[in-house]
Amino acid sequence: MKPPTGMGIEQWVQECINVTRDAPVDRRTQADLLYGIYLFGGIVYDSELFKRFIPEELMQESKTYQYLYNKILTETMIKNILALLESRFQAEAVSALTPSLQNITDLQRLEQLHLAAANVQSLDAFAQMLSE
Repeated sequence: MKPPTGMGIEQWVQECINVTRDAPVDRRTQADLLYGIYLFGGIVYDSELFKRFIPEELMQESKTYQYLYNKILTETMIKNILALLESRFQAEAVSALTPSLQNITDLQRLEQLHLAAANVQSLDAFAQMLSE
């Protein structure tokens, strides 16, 4: 969508954000709407423009933001655990543990497993910890 005739892009983006912030919705819904503006607006226009007008703290309250953030953290933690294990043990044996690790969504549990992967004496010992 293009700004109305005679209105610059920055002014138009600011107006869209102002209207969204003034909408009679709860803060969580507002955060979801603003994060949507940031995501979809950033496809068409420079995302830096939206970063200037939408506080990141507010976007962090969005359900979609939280979901994507947790998904990225989980995937990164699993990747790091596997890389650590592969640096210490045979890659083929480590790859057999991948499905079990990918079923874990609890970040605290993954953090514990990451620490354990650095110190565990054998891959069998890690596999046992993984099944507990």
